[in-house]
Amino acid sequence: MFKWLRRNQQANQLLAVRPLLDGVAVALLEQLPNQQCVVRWTEYLSLSESGEPEPRAAPAGVDSAPAKDGEEQRASRDRRGGDRRSGDRRSGDRGGDRRSGDRRSGARRAGETGASSGSEAAGHDFERLAPLLQRLVRQRDLRQVPCTGVLGSGDYSLILVDAPDVPPSEIRAAMRWQVKELIDFHIDDAVIDVFDVPERDGRSGRRLYAVAARRGKVVQLIDFLTAAGLNLNTIDIPELALRNLAARLPEDIGGVALIAFERDHGLMTVTRQGALYFSRRVDCGSERLAAALAEGGGSSALESLLDGLTIEIQRSLDFYERHFSQPSIAGIVLAPVEGGGDEVCRYLSAQLGVPTRWLDLHADGALAPELPALPAQTCVVAMGAAMRRDSVAL
Repeated sequence: MFKWLRRNQQANQLLAVRPLLDGVAVALLEQLPNQQCVVRWTEYLSLSESGEPEPRAAPAGVDSAPAKDGEEQRASRDRRGGDRRSGDRRSGDRGGDRRSGDRRSGARRAGETGASSGSEAAGHDFERLAPLLQRLVRQRDLRQVPCTGVLGSGDYSLILVDAPDVPPSEIRAAMRWQVKELIDFHIDDAVIDVFDVPERDGRSGRRLYAVAARRGKVVQLIDFLTAAGLNLNTIDIPELALRNLAARLPEDIGGVALIAFERDHGLMTVTRQGALYFSRRVDCGSERLAAALAEGGGSSALESLLDGLTIEIQRSLDFYERHFSQPSIAGIVLAPVEGGGDEVCRYLSAQLGVPTRWLDLHADGALAPELPALPAQTCVVAMGAAMRRDSVAL
């Protein structure tokens, strides 16, 4: 999205860096002469493994006012930016519908589980993360590699708006007026970019997604990356990173829902033919899912978790089909988690009537064949960011 041109670049490589609360996810992609790409390596730089103390989890039980009921109220909230605040993305069984239009920055709370480790809900501690990244840059000699940095989920708002009736060169300026009442910080402190939402036939439609980021958060990320000696090229967002991954999937031709699991939540995107239509945060994190899987396929914990996930996915797909005039998607793809088994895919497929499978990081994610998939599970978003074709560059 937001672009900078810096030192001479190694044009056949792209580095992606995604700061998290307790570490940094990094992925390096190489463009091959045959125009294919391969992720040469991924790495998760953990504060705990570096000897730093674990970040303190946010208090449990922090929640917001009850969500509105009814699909029309949820759709209205989606259009005006809604309540995607500091981890306060309520699950479908509470009536909340966490869609792309609900991503207000700066006010997200810790979330229903109370666990924020591994997410960005409490904000990045760049001072503690900086030595980890600086060491990696030196060790792997990354100073000349163009770099994409990924904003934290609490640092921006993603808002679905009607396209203004102005020339293309004036869209960004006009967008400032449209989103100024939909964000919870002053418009003068916002950095804004936009991308299209296609119509059913693939042409640009009458709606756009506006990304409004806090200028201070963007500057913090820029300073963090450039202080490490990286050749910063672009600042991007997790939704578009997952879009890049989804565009590689065979299901994307007919439409695909891709869900990546963070420790305490998941991020779901719905794309079709390389275009992002919709995203929402889901109340199913990798830690809870892995723990439920460890109890066994017939456990009540796993069934309860998958029931809630089914409701959230179904509501999201209903919204996608109705509000974007799209046909049913061709499949659901889940980013891998520890202990992930066939029972999860079978359950979701049976409940939703949509073919469901796990993401193959080697075949789908272009992970180099010699690399093990398990360590790369924590770097799925970074891998997608390294595959950037276009971006929202604040």
